[in-house]
Amino acid sequence: MDAVLIIFILLAFVVGIATLAYLIKSLIDMWRDYSTTKNDTVLLLFILNIVGLFLSGALVSMIVAIIFYWNRSKSMRTLGIVLLIAGPVLFIVFAASAFMMFDTQIMEWEQMNY
Repeated sequence: MDAVLIIFILLAFVVGIATLAYLIKSLIDMWRDYSTTKNDTVLLLFILNIVGLFLSGALVSMIVAIIFYWNRSKSMRTLGIVLLIAGPVLFIVFAASAFMMFDTQIMEWEQMNY
């Protein structure tokens, strides 16, 4: 069970790094698009992305980045959706496996007393 827990921790670390790279790339793309087109909507998305990154972590920023890439790049939109879904799923699986491991240790301890 320890090996499964280590795999989930490494997988969560990889997803976290990929999410950070995705957000940084979206910020760079938003700024480049704004500097060439002077579109106020892109500037608003850029500001929302930065504010969302500091206020709520990656959740709001991921949604804003997906909105930015919706009509621009299908692969980046799909990657954003996958990363947005993978983060909470890995957290739920990690929490469930940690509770199962903790519960198993308590059950073994209770059996030793009897």
